[in-house]
Amino acid sequence: MVTAVAVLACVTVMLLVLAVYYALAPQAPPVVERLEHLRERRTVRLVPEAEERKTPLADWARRLLQSVGQRFSSANRTHEALRRRLMRAGFYGEAAVANYNGIRLALAVGLPLVFTVILTLLNISVAGMMFALPLLALVGLVVPSLVLDSMITRRRERIQRSLADAVDLMVACVEAGLSINAAILRVAQELKLAHPDIAQELQLCALEIRAGKPRDEAFRALGERTGVRDMKALVAMLIQTERFGTSVARALRVFADSLRTKRRQRAEEAAAKTTIKLIFPLVFFIFPAILVVLLGPGLIRIMETLGALRK
Repeated sequence: MVTAVAVLACVTVMLLVLAVYYALAPQAPPVVERLEHLRERRTVRLVPEAEERKTPLADWARRLLQSVGQRFSSANRTHEALRRRLMRAGFYGEAAVANYNGIRLALAVGLPLVFTVILTLLNISVAGMMFALPLLALVGLVVPSLVLDSMITRRRERIQRSLADAVDLMVACVEAGLSINAAILRVAQELKLAHPDIAQELQLCALEIRAGKPRDEAFRALGERTGVRDMKALVAMLIQTERFGTSVARALRVFADSLRTKRRQRAEEAAAKTTIKLIFPLVFFIFPAILVVLLGPGLIRIMETLGALRK
């Protein structure tokens, strides 16, 4: 009986948390609502005028349906933003968004449920720990987002480090006579083992161009997917080079030189920061050990001498 009551209380708290979460979801901006209203006004109505007479109940139902539709469109925009985040983390599957939301829901419900079951098995009062259930549900909702942000940051750093090598290989391919499309595909094949992240992005860009997507749009999509500033600069340079008809090989070589310079400057900056970062390990871990080794024997001798004098 106690277990059933605890599980029921846990499920109730989870449903309340989820209701509050979806109630606080972002609403549609006023501009979008205005555009939707104008689009509805311009829509051709095929119903007779007699059927357009609305009763108060019908008017209320219409407003309710419009509110649900706005909520659904807001969910779609959130869905697209989440898909872009997942793509920046390297998840391109159709079920990526569904899997992510399923993980969040499972953690939001599972953590409090497991906590309740453990307290019940240990014969600990669940009523005194009810305040922890919403906190665990909130942790289950927030932790996947934090993990996803961490994955995006690490992948962005890996692409940033490998971009200079990719551009160097691209320069060699273009100067050897390959087109920019063939050079991108060749670089993706060569870097598949050494730098799989940027190889995946370049291969996807090459496949989009091969499928018929305009080259400038494929390049812009490449920059948006990665979110790396240098990649966006490379994409802008390639688009301008194609638009103005200048030499792609020369532009790539100049850009590769600037990338190598930036990589060396970042390495020098990281090396300069090491002295500051070493202060905390030195103060809290190394200096105490040195003090114990140096002053320990002297302190022991002093204590023995003082003890002998007291006797």
